[in-house]
Amino acid sequence: MFTNTLETLIKLKRLTLILLLMYIVSIAGGIGTHYAGSTGIASFVEKQSQDSLEAIESIFGRFREPVRNGHLGAIISCSLIVFAINILGNFSSFTLPGIFIVPVAVTLLFGGWIQGISLGGIQASSFTSLFLYLSMGSLEWITYVIATVAGVNIGLSVLMPKRQNTTSRWKAFKLAWRDAGRLYIIIFIILAFQAVFEILYVRKVLQTGGTGVPLVPY
Repeated sequence: MFTNTLETLIKLKRLTLILLLMYIVSIAGGIGTHYAGSTGIASFVEKQSQDSLEAIESIFGRFREPVRNGHLGAIISCSLIVFAINILGNFSSFTLPGIFIVPVAVTLLFGGWIQGISLGGIQASSFTSLFLYLSMGSLEWITYVIATVAGVNIGLSVLMPKRQNTTSRWKAFKLAWRDAGRLYIIIFIILAFQAVFEILYVRKVLQTGGTGVPLVPY
């Protein structure tokens, strides 16, 4: 299984590198936008995040005290919820739009730009806090790229079946979905680790007086 997954990664390395570079550039652009000091854009980003913050609070609010106190059941439950949300988010927000290729400009690149604006304003009490926060976030962010690769590969395979060493678009479509399944093995592994990492980080945030929503460095 892992051999097949590695082969798929190697086969799609060029597409992965291209999308990764575009994503990094979009994040850098967002950070630059933050330092440019546009209040209008800052207000837009804040408004866009408000609904999601309310949804997060409705799901995780009841777990705040148990997580702060280190209740194992609460930590496991929250980790599973985070994992499920991230898996569904990767598939619906990056893989499915990626099949149509053009929406990648909105899902991955515009999303990276917005993310960069937020990153430009983060503040941490220590280098350790910032390092752990960025490490935790990077695990999730890299899956956005992998999930997008899975979708774009499907779209390109239908347009250019020779990518899958066939002349049949239908066969190329099926083979590309097989590639996507292999890529999702990597995504599952990364996000399983990331979910636990995130909840343990949230616990530290709660212990230092933060609320955990929105999640920012302690």
